[in-house]
Amino acid sequence: MTPGARVSAAIEVLDDYLLGKPVDKVLLNWFRANRFAGSKDRLAIRDLVFNCLRYKLSSHWPFQQAGFPIGGRVLLLGMLSDSHQCLEKFFDGKRYSPKTLSKLERVITKNFGESLSVAPTFVKLNFPKFLEKGLMESFGDNFWDNLNSLNVQANLFIRVNRIKANMDGVINSLKEDGIEVEKVEHFNNALKVLKNRRQFVKSKVFLLGKAEVQDINSQAVVEFIKPKEGIKILDFCAGAGGKTLALASFTGGQAKYYVHDKSQSKLGNLQLRCKRAGVKFKILDGTNPNDPNGKFDLVVADVPCSGTGVWRRNPGSKWSLTKDQLRLVLVEQKTILKAAGKYVKKNGTLAYITCSVLKSENQEQTSWFLSQDPTFSLLSARVLSPINGGDGFYVSLLLKNC
Repeated sequence: MTPGARVSAAIEVLDDYLLGKPVDKVLLNWFRANRFAGSKDRLAIRDLVFNCLRYKLSSHWPFQQAGFPIGGRVLLLGMLSDSHQCLEKFFDGKRYSPKTLSKLERVITKNFGESLSVAPTFVKLNFPKFLEKGLMESFGDNFWDNLNSLNVQANLFIRVNRIKANMDGVINSLKEDGIEVEKVEHFNNALKVLKNRRQFVKSKVFLLGKAEVQDINSQAVVEFIKPKEGIKILDFCAGAGGKTLALASFTGGQAKYYVHDKSQSKLGNLQLRCKRAGVKFKILDGTNPNDPNGKFDLVVADVPCSGTGVWRRNPGSKWSLTKDQLRLVLVEQKTILKAAGKYVKKNGTLAYITCSVLKSENQEQTSWFLSQDPTFSLLSARVLSPINGGDGFYVSLLLKNC
């Protein structure tokens, strides 16, 4: 496909997305209906679409001031103008390419930066307006740096599975498969993929369970918890098992691992991943939390959240988030905290985790829980900023005193 044809495809996908359809589903449907598009074409189209979602507000703003409604063409024109691309390369009017720019479009794109310079902060930084106060409170002096970092395409990080492999062995095996990586400073088991990132899931390392995809700050959360060998661990919101696998790797497989999730379908995927990684676990079978035998040394509650910390890898989620959804999430987090806390044994630890950057989901929820249950006290907490190239995370460790 020509560059113009790829842009035409992205415009079509974006127009469909703007009707209210999930972007991943729209992309999948387009790829199925247009099988002539090769793998490089599909990746290029996906990148164009996701970049438009990352910069949705700033891409539309100068056109909006001139009365243009939002649409795929406008978003592509804005995104490419803001990144100083040569528009004539894409909008040349040739077969399969978008039509050439109108006189008004030329004026807008020529003065794009000047027009955007007077836009509101939430437009320049591309986030929902209702979150502005909360984000400013969370980031403080680093507000601009953090928001800008969340608009950059996510890196691919992997975690070496210490149960099955070591760092040098994984690096050499990946090199044989044409995948270039580098060690990440200050992280014991993390590698950053530099070349052929999309080949990782086909590599021997991945298929043999020697390494998993995991964000560096998600890895940092587990290193902050520092689970010990020989303890009894419950992953209370296990989902697809990312934290379970990381906890098992950190303890060398030398602990007892239990999982729970309200969605049983997610646990099916966890079983496949654990088998590949060499991790044995049990599913929580409705154990009575008041039974001493049903207590755990460590309960990990990686709760559902707004996902504000993972906007760089899921940019569409920031535009689907509403005030009402955030309120419901806050209620759900409280419910999960109370339920998870009942499974912690005396002198055990409850680890509360979110991939949110909002204090309302993080520090304020921790404070609320401690006010509700005086048998717990705060051991320590950590905010993991997306500035280092990872996702935004929060973790607090709560000690069960009696």
